[in-house]
Amino acid sequence: MSTQTRIKSVLKPVNDLVLINAETTGSILLRQNAFFGDLVESSVQQVKTLSQAESLRDAMDAQRAYIKEVGSKVSAVARDNIETLREGGNSAREVVTSAFRRGREEVAEAAETAEAKVTETVNQARAEVAEAVAPDQPAPQPFSSNPNTTF
Repeated sequence: MSTQTRIKSVLKPVNDLVLINAETTGSILLRQNAFFGDLVESSVQQVKTLSQAESLRDAMDAQRAYIKEVGSKVSAVARDNIETLREGGNSAREVVTSAFRRGREEVAEAAETAEAKVTETVNQARAEVAEAVAPDQPAPQPFSSNPNTTF
């Protein structure tokens, strides 16, 4: 695997997390912006309604209805934002979990490759030493990483 491919592989989870963060933040900002626009619009409409109220009772009823409507909108926006954050968190958790799993697999693969190379080098060195020390003797048994092997 080339260095460039390795770097891309290592940075992919970071890029994925940045993308998840941007999507989550963008979704919340769009929702908040729409909510703010709606709030301004309904506030202007409420001022008109209050200015046209024929009695104090009508004004109080209109204000009560307005406050109830705004409270309902605030709750809905907050609930939707929390759900968006929860989904973003779940996506981020999947990215991190996958990255750790892939990392463990790559480390295990690298360890196996290194072990095979070391074993090959040790066996080659033993054969060369045996040949140099006693050229007429049979070559020693190959090195094994198995702990039950006797020498």
